[in-house]
Amino acid sequence: MTSIVKTSTVLWLGLLACLVLTLAACGGDDDDDGASPTIVPSPATEAAYFDLLAPALQAVNSQLEDLDRLRAAAFDDGPDPAATDVYGAAYERFASDRLAAIEALRANESLTNEHQALAAAARDGLLLAEDLRAELNQSPPASDTEFLALFGDLDGATITSRYLDACTALQSSATSGGLAVDLQCLL
Repeated sequence: MTSIVKTSTVLWLGLLACLVLTLAACGGDDDDDGASPTIVPSPATEAAYFDLLAPALQAVNSQLEDLDRLRAAAFDDGPDPAATDVYGAAYERFASDRLAAIEALRANESLTNEHQALAAAARDGLLLAEDLRAELNQSPPASDTEFLALFGDLDGATITSRYLDACTALQSSATSGGLAVDLQCLL
């Protein structure tokens, strides 16, 4: 009996060692930012998809109040280059987080087109944020009015509108399916 137990233990320890070595060999991605994003498999139902999407978007949207405060600090009392840089970085982080939250999900087949439209609009939003940050660092606007003009020159209103349209289409799908979710499209 002891030889069976010892053999069994040795086999289990060997399998465990192989597993650890395999995982170590696979490593992770070698990106500079560390961990790779976890992709959530396609949910079986629309309800399951919205149960994942809604809290993901709500978590990202929690940054908006801070963004408003940073924007006021940057432009309300004349140009403040340091505050403008902080705002630009925060806005870019918000856009990046929103895109990552959306791209981490896979929609079930019935919502694939709507999900892809939302992801495309979020990708454009990140490009806008990167361009905006570069412009803010190059020449900070002297007022909120100048900031809004810069945002408009970068097609900010159009890109924001495309995101709102894509989000609203998903919200309508949820509502018409009898689901009580809030994607916070209007934030």
